[in-house]
Amino acid sequence: MRAMVIERYGAPLALRDVPVPAPGPGEVLVRVLGCGVCRTDLKITAGEMPFSPGLALPHVPGHEISGEIADAGPGASGRAGDRVVVFNYWACGRCEACRAGDETLCTRLRGWVGFTSPGGFQEYLTVPDDCVLPLPERVEPAHGGPLSCALGTAYHATVSRGGVRAGDAVAVLGAGGVGLHVVQVARAAGAVAFAIDLQPHRLDAARAAGAGGAWLADAGAADEIRRATGGRGADLVIDTVGRGDSLLAAARLACRGGRIVLVGYTARAGDYPRLPAEQVVLGQLTVTGSRYVTRLELRRALDLVGRGLVRPVISSEVPLERANEALAMVREDRATGRVIVRVAGGA
Repeated sequence: MRAMVIERYGAPLALRDVPVPAPGPGEVLVRVLGCGVCRTDLKITAGEMPFSPGLALPHVPGHEISGEIADAGPGASGRAGDRVVVFNYWACGRCEACRAGDETLCTRLRGWVGFTSPGGFQEYLTVPDDCVLPLPERVEPAHGGPLSCALGTAYHATVSRGGVRAGDAVAVLGAGGVGLHVVQVARAAGAVAFAIDLQPHRLDAARAAGAGGAWLADAGAADEIRRATGGRGADLVIDTVGRGDSLLAAARLACRGGRIVLVGYTARAGDYPRLPAEQVVLGQLTVTGSRYVTRLELRRALDLVGRGLVRPVISSEVPLERANEALAMVREDRATGRVIVRVAGGA
């Protein structure tokens, strides 16, 4: 089968022929139809993740995967032809974090798709059958992958970690793939959402997604948020940037007693965001980290899609052999929402 692989960090991905895997007990073979491109993929291909020095190359990246089941191993419940989204963080189910119900903090992973395990920039992938979820009928099969990460991450950050409530004002820093889904999840919860970004085309997309206001990331953004909230500020701020001055900006947007959820991050110590301690303490702000999503939460997020309350925001798509172009679109901030690598054809 065809695969686009990392052969050397910082170099373009290379098209290679690799063996088709066979599903083992409790596994399904997924025919990959589409794979979304996340900004984290740039860190993985550049070798900028904490695990990068120990990752064996060549490696197949891509973690936002949708497709259809092609085959099933012994004991697997999936059926050939089922349309699925791949949950990319394969928890062990036995460690202390898993037993406490927080599989996103699992310490003995079975696999981490596209990160430390082979990902979706290839035509077939074996997946534990408890890590595939049904794709809502209203979503085109190749476009379902971003629901696993862009939507899942937005749901976990906004609902589970951010505790969004009806009537809240929610501000999102960065109207990219995750940010545009934050806007939709917040609205589905009965909150009003606002977006801040550097790119006008992303602000237009945020308005189209239902943002009550969208402004350029400059010194006037905080004033705009306060005007829109009667002088109060945002109850919840989701920071999808996570570097440089992003936390300073988030603190300026938040109301007294507000909540800040950090989703974006950098692995470069020199780019770590600065924490405005006096604003956090005197404003009694809560700053919380948020990592991916649990399978139960993802099912709830997919239900929002099935009910028409949330839709995947897709910018463009390219065929597998042009995956480097998709990475370049994300790197150069030319994408509005997610770019899809169309790995194989599908219904």
